[in-house]
Amino acid sequence: MPIPAEGRVDLRLDWNGEAVRTAEVRSRRPQPQRLLLGQPPVHARAVIPRLYSLCGDAQTVAVEALLGLVETGTVDAGRACGWAERIRLENLREHLWRLGLDWAAIAGEAPQPGPLRGLLAGREEFLHDPDAARAWARETFGALFGASALAWLDQGEPQAFDRWLQQAPTALAVLLRGLLPRLAGLGRSQAPLFRSADLEPLVQEVLPRLRDDPEFHWRPDWRGRVFEMGPLARNRERPLIAALLAEQEAADAWLRLVARVLELGRGLQSLAEGAAAAPALAWHRRGDEAVVALEMARGVLLHWIRVDQGRIRDYRIVAPTEWNFHPRGPAMEGLLQLRGHDERQLREAVTLQVMALDPCVQYQLEIVHA
Repeated sequence: MPIPAEGRVDLRLDWNGEAVRTAEVRSRRPQPQRLLLGQPPVHARAVIPRLYSLCGDAQTVAVEALLGLVETGTVDAGRACGWAERIRLENLREHLWRLGLDWAAIAGEAPQPGPLRGLLAGREEFLHDPDAARAWARETFGALFGASALAWLDQGEPQAFDRWLQQAPTALAVLLRGLLPRLAGLGRSQAPLFRSADLEPLVQEVLPRLRDDPEFHWRPDWRGRVFEMGPLARNRERPLIAALLAEQEAADAWLRLVARVLELGRGLQSLAEGAAAAPALAWHRRGDEAVVALEMARGVLLHWIRVDQGRIRDYRIVAPTEWNFHPRGPAMEGLLQLRGHDERQLREAVTLQVMALDPCVQYQLEIVHA
């Protein structure tokens, strides 16, 4: 059976030539039920990574953790440490890709593929050779951040970050200087930021929702709230992000990009220092059902399975995109604040907002002129 396309986010704006009056946000990604229904659980290991090739390591880890939970009732701690290393490298890859290629293209800067190429070439080696991983991380950190970044990365001083941003000669600092005036204040949202510490209660409470609500994976919420997922949420309590959030009183596209840069820097530091990756994984099993949640590059990924007599009866996935591009989520809040007299500029603003929230699928924009 052919593997379907990865889906799309549809955005529809009602624009009167001055402001966006109404907006619609719809995220539709393929679910794996029809490919897995009636199959033994192990079949998911072959299907899921092909169905969701973006962040494939995180998807594979979620499947393997879920299968272990179904088979043994628990998740092996040793394997969880190995999974954490794979996800750390994948997160670094995604950040390098977005900053060095995608954001550079938007800013009109030369692409910076070197660090990404090094990671892609050495990824499997790095998992088994800590010395090679440390060497690559040290070199990459120096090229992107330079020594002057240590004060704001380690201590979270906003003034130190501002000095680095304005003075550092690295390509990353140059890129951010160009993006700051375009992103500041754009896509502002008051959506709550999900805390990784809440993974455990989340999996405990969403299991019945996944079982009983066939639409939950399209429009998830927790305790009645729609959360923003991703680097900003994960780093909300880091001193730099906490200080900037307090100053701005709301998340915006600039702060989301800064959080990505901070996470990239700290990830490279930890790898260069030989520190083990910290697992961010939670799970829950009840009867014939099991659910796994983990932090990946774009936020929290949920996999849920129901098994009956050794066969899959249901399987659903909730990706970070379904939270960030929820009809009541941060993307919607940002779109409703857009102002402008020029459709080209309106489309550009939407592109920047979408990029900052980083969906795992392409998007399509329709502008309706009121």
